[in-house]
Amino acid sequence: MTAKPRSRPFGPRPLKELGQHFLIDEEIAQRIADAAQLKWEDRAFEIGPGRGILLRFLLKQSQKVTAVEVDYRLQKSLLSAFGGHPGLNLIFEDILTYDLDAYIAEEETPVKLLGNLPYNLSSPLLFKLFETAERLQTSEVNPFQSATLMLQREVAERICTDPGTRAGGGITIFRALVAEAELLFHVPPNAFHPPPKVTSSVLQLRFYNRRKYDIVDQYQFIALVHHVFRSRRKMLKNTVAGLSWLKPDWQQQDFNFTQRPEALSLNEFIRMFDLIRQNS
Repeated sequence: MTAKPRSRPFGPRPLKELGQHFLIDEEIAQRIADAAQLKWEDRAFEIGPGRGILLRFLLKQSQKVTAVEVDYRLQKSLLSAFGGHPGLNLIFEDILTYDLDAYIAEEETPVKLLGNLPYNLSSPLLFKLFETAERLQTSEVNPFQSATLMLQREVAERICTDPGTRAGGGITIFRALVAEAELLFHVPPNAFHPPPKVTSSVLQLRFYNRRKYDIVDQYQFIALVHHVFRSRRKMLKNTVAGLSWLKPDWQQQDFNFTQRPEALSLNEFIRMFDLIRQNS
C-alpha cells in the first residue's frame, strides 16, 4: 500500500491554547482547494495558513491569495517558504479583529474563503463570517461568494442540518439566513499533527448575493434566537417571556408557544418574531 503524501513539518510546535492541529495530509489539502472551485481571477482568502500545506495549492489556483495568521511564531517559516510569491499577501493578525468587510469591498472580483478553523474558536469565527455576509448582502456589489471550512464534525453537521430539526441550533438559524450549506467530506484525526480526539469535516457555505429573508430588525431577531437557544429544552412561552421588547398581548398571538426552539424552521422563527415584536 502506498503511503499518503504528508507535509514535512517545519516551524514551531503547535500550541494547545490556540487550538492548533496542523493539517499534514496533502491529499486532503488538495481536496479542500479543489472544493473551493477557484478561478484564476478569484481572490482566495485563507484563515490560519499554519504551516502552509493548503496555501501551496491555493497559490497554484488563484492569482491573488490573502492569508491571515494569528501565530507570530510562524512568521519566519511562512515568509521563508512563500514570501517571494507575487500573488500572496501574508497578514499576521487575529482574524476576529481583522476587517474582513473592508478586504472584501476593495474589489468587485469574487472572494472565496477557506480555512481549517480551530475547534475552540469555531463559533466566534462563524458568527463573524455570517455577520459579514449579512452586511454585504445589502451592498450594491457583493463579491463574497463562498467559504470552504474544516471544523469539528459535530459542529459541521449542526451547521448543515435544516432548521427545525433536533440536531439544529442557533447557529443553524443564523447560517440559513445568509447561506446554503453542504457537508463535503470527513477527515480522520491522523490527517493532523497533533491528531485531535475527534473527527473533522469539510463543509461549504455558499452565500446569498442578496438578503433572502425580509426581517424588520435583523439584530433584534438574532438576539431573539440567541436568547431562546440558551434554554433550548424550555418551551418558548417561558424563554420569550424574559424579553423586554414584547407586545403586551404577545401571548394572545396566533402561535404555538409550547414548542421548543429546536422545533422551529427559519420561517416559523421569523413569523414568531413579527407576531411578538413591539413596533417602535
